[in-house]
Amino acid sequence: MDEFAITRFTPEMFGYTDRGILKWQGMILADQKDALKKIDNEISVIEGKEEMSEVEISQVLHRAYVTNSPVSIQANIIRNGSFYRDVICKVAGYGGNKIHLHLKDERTTSCSIEEIRNVEMMDPLDWYDKRK
Repeated sequence: MDEFAITRFTPEMFGYTDRGILKWQGMILADQKDALKKIDNEISVIEGKEEMSEVEISQVLHRAYVTNSPVSIQANIIRNGSFYRDVICKVAGYGGNKIHLHLKDERTTSCSIEEIRNVEMMDPLDWYDKRK
């Protein structure tokens, strides 16, 4: 029975010094994060919607304010050849040449009409996530 002895070798026996698994996991996660950002930037090229006039934008925003309806706003800003994602919000009011917006996650923000490229009325069911 002694002729089938098991000999175990470890990397340290051949001069390998372990630098720590945590360090390697951190490097892998950083590489994965960079790769995912690159893929996300390549995939999420958002085309510009039809540019609306200030009068059209004002009319839609006024109707949304009066009916307390949600809107989808595309900013007139290009970053890396792509427009920003649409902002889903409700119009909270107007003052000081700014339109005050109430976002879905309970935050508030404001913008001017000149910063808006396109605005569209949304279905309230989408705002309240009632479609399943």
